[in-house]
Amino acid sequence: MKKFLRAHILFPEYLGFAPYFWVLFILPVLSLTSAIEGVSKYFWTGIIILYVKVYRDSFMTTKNFDLRIVIQLVIDMIFAVVFNYIFLFVFTSFLIGSFPLENKRFRRLLWMFYIFLGVSLCRVIYVLLTNDGNVDIFDLLLLILSPALPVLASRSLSEKQRQKQTLESENQRLHLLAKERDRIAQALHDDLGQSFSLLALKAEVAQKLLKKDPLKAQLQIEQIADEARADLELVRQIVHDLKYETLAQVLYQANEKLSQAKIILIVENDDNVALWEQEVQQVVAAVINEAVTNAIRYSRANIFKVIFKEDESNYHVTIRDNGIGFAAKQISFGLSGIKQRVTDLGGNTTFTTENGAVIILRLPKRKGGSDDAQNLSS
Repeated sequence: MKKFLRAHILFPEYLGFAPYFWVLFILPVLSLTSAIEGVSKYFWTGIIILYVKVYRDSFMTTKNFDLRIVIQLVIDMIFAVVFNYIFLFVFTSFLIGSFPLENKRFRRLLWMFYIFLGVSLCRVIYVLLTNDGNVDIFDLLLLILSPALPVLASRSLSEKQRQKQTLESENQRLHLLAKERDRIAQALHDDLGQSFSLLALKAEVAQKLLKKDPLKAQLQIEQIADEARADLELVRQIVHDLKYETLAQVLYQANEKLSQAKIILIVENDDNVALWEQEVQQVVAAVINEAVTNAIRYSRANIFKVIFKEDESNYHVTIRDNGIGFAAKQISFGLSGIKQRVTDLGGNTTFTTENGAVIILRLPKRKGGSDDAQNLSS
């Protein structure tokens, strides 16, 4: 049921409650059709339902977004001509203003909106003046400004909200990078620091025993050599680990790339991803990198979302955008290769199109893997 509501009824979470508030203004429109008798009543009710559905779906994916705007504008104009009701344009006004569009596309839709609105206003004002020549100037201003201004106001408000959200997400990813840095520093201190202190102590003992007891001094020197080789292997392992990108690093870089392409990155539940097993992080990082590349090149999306979850046995990652989906771009060679890597770890991957491209990963936890990660971070 929850999945159905998200897919067909509810608005995207990042918009908050604003769209639901605007939908309340559909009630006066329903009152226009309540007095109509016969089949026409069902026809106009169906038009209103279609309008609300198109309006809601416009927030879910950029696919056919311009076409949906045109459909709404046509219905807006029809209600203005038939019922002298201009305020249906408020819905389209809010939609164009609140949807994250690049400036060139926004200006194009804005001009289209004002052309439809202007023609409809001329019709409504003409009818008002014809039926009642004494029209109050304030009523006239309200009639014009009510549908005309929300597009600009919502555009400004939405941009500020997206900037705030981007800043908060970036701060969170910087926090994850700092945690990763602290983890590495702790590992260097706990492992190499103590080992070097022990080596220095053994060297001092060997130096004192060199003349008094050469055999014991030789034993100390051999132990120093063994410890040094072990430390060298540890350094090589740390350097090897540093060559691989952590999820915190990948998310930070993904945000930079997506921002340049005017795509908003939304990340959920990423607080503990730094503790995920290294092999899992590497595979998930590769999937995110490939998905980001595809989103920038092919998707026409303006929202890119990554959701992290885990349970007792598995790690779960959902990556989605609100673009044209896999139907048009198919699954790239890179993603196909990554699917094999996920399979090699005992996990599975699904690629679907649901208001955009959706990638779902499930990767099993190793026995004691989470405990190991917790110990490493402590």
